[in-house]
This record gives sequence, structure tokens and C-alpha cells, in this order.
Amino acid sequence: MRVELQQFDMNLLLAFETLFIERGVTRAGNVLGITQAAMSNTLRRLRTIFNDPLFVKDGTRMEPTALALELSGPVSAALWEMRQILEVEDFNPATSRTVFRLGVVDYSAAVLIPALIECLQVESPHVSVELIDIGGEDEARFLESGEVDLIFSRFQNIMHKESLKRLYEMHYVCLHRPGHPLVHEGTLTLEAFLQAGHVHYYPKGMVTTVVDEALAHMGASRRIVARMFSLSLVPFIVQSSDLLAVVPEGVARFVAGPLNLSIAPLPIETPPLRIAVAWHRRTENSAQHIWLRQQILSVLEKGSATDNSGIKAEAMHVAGENQ
Repeated sequence: MRVELQQFDMNLLLAFETLFIERGVTRAGNVLGITQAAMSNTLRRLRTIFNDPLFVKDGTRMEPTALALELSGPVSAALWEMRQILEVEDFNPATSRTVFRLGVVDYSAAVLIPALIECLQVESPHVSVELIDIGGEDEARFLESGEVDLIFSRFQNIMHKESLKRLYEMHYVCLHRPGHPLVHEGTLTLEAFLQAGHVHYYPKGMVTTVVDEALAHMGASRRIVARMFSLSLVPFIVQSSDLLAVVPEGVARFVAGPLNLSIAPLPIETPPLRIAVAWHRRTENSAQHIWLRQQILSVLEKGSATDNSGIKAEAMHVAGENQ
């Protein structure tokens, strides 16, 4: 079905984008300020125009069809350009009520996000952030569709076609309860490490780690007692057991004090965890996004997220060349 541009209701593009982000008719209607019935009628119009279901029911969510996934990038880009045209005022951090959507994985959120939120509350008290778990997913899709403004993730996971900056790196350490019978004077031998049981956080889609790969090269393996798909429970399990947990040092220092846990160096060498921030190139010159990226660098440069945290910040300007 061919539709001439002058006959097309541009609000349908906004409805499509909102449905793609919210994955529900009721939720999308709430965002747009219309009733569920009106939103359902809008979806019917979209389905007729594109001759495709676009979104199909899957439990409590409406998942996009292959065509909807294909359309999401161009639609989001078109709407972004229109918003830029209509944006007649410069971004003012003191008065802006912008909601920034940040795609994160657990280990990046634990170290950087609390300090970033504290910074934003001082610099722009009306701005808010929404954290979206992107672990194990096609991270570039979140940026392409506009579901998130930025993503914080492993440097090697971020698609090279996106704009990105390396932020910091963390070495891995072993988190344990004080008085652990296999840790002596803060030292954990390889023999003790292999003897102990482990609880480990595996982000969605991850089946191995640099620790397990290093051990495999040595012809050894550790005993994983519990595999967790959320980092938040790991320190509490360590606190109440003799299990060990291998985590990035910044995360370990973040939780060790409040939960009275101890940290020991790993008995093997592993590559560090490198965290980067990435954004879509269409937001490269957006005033509000430039400001947000500057706040991220400011947090790191001031040491708000790095003091005594075991992370090494990358000193680089957020608007310069990719690293």
C-alpha cells in the first residue's frame, strides 16, 4: 500500500517509536497521553499502512516483528531530525526536565551511576535518569532505535560504528567474608582458589569469563556453586557463606565496606575489564547530549567514582576523536 507523504499522519511515527520503546499498548498510550482504545486504533492504522502486524503479543509485552525492527532505526532517525528542527532554545541544565535513558550492565552501574546521579542532581536538579539493562542484548539496537541515549558496557562489546569513549578499566579481585578458612593474611593461593566454591555473576548471553579462560589454559577449572544473572545478590551470598566471588575491583570496593567483606588479589593474571560509553552518531552534536557526556567525564576526572575504587580512569575529552 503506497501512501503519499502529504496524506500521512506524522503522529503515527511518534506512536510507532513509543510502541517500540514501551513494548505495550497501554504503556505507550500513557506516554503519549491517550487512551488504550485510541492507542489500539493507532496500531491498527500502522498495521494497515505497512501491511504487517509490527508488534505481536508475547506474555505481557508486545515484541516487534522483523519489519518493525527494520523500521525502528529510520523512524527514530527521522523523528530525531524533526526534534532538532523544532528545538529553538539552547539546552539549559538548570531548568531542563530531560529524562536521559542510560543502557547499563551491572558492573558499570555499580561504580559510575551513583556518582553520576549525585553530580546531575547538583548541576541540573530537574533532570532524571532511567536505567535500562542491556546485558547480553544487541547493544547497538538500543542506540539505533532510540531506546537509550547512552550505553555503558564492555569496550569490546560496543559496535565500532557507534561513537564511543573508553572510560576506565578495572582488574578482577576475589571477594570473600572475613575469616574465610582458605584466605590467609589477605592472600589466596591458586590451590585454595580451586578448592573453594564460587558464586559468579554472568551477564545475559555470557557463558564463560576471562578467569575461566585463564584457568582452562592452565588445564584447571574452578567449582561454580551458583551462577547468578544479577550482580546484586552476589555479595550477600558471599557474606553468609564460604563461597568466593570474582568481581571487578571497583565493584568489590563499592560493596566491601557496607557489607563488611574482604578483598584478596586473584592468584592468576587476567585481562582487565574495560568500560566504555557509546552513543548514536545522530546525537553527536546535540547540546543536551554533549552536556551529559561532559558530566560523565567530569565525574571521572574529579575522582567521584574513582577514589579508592580500584578503577583507572581514561583521561580523554568526550567530544574528541574516538578511542
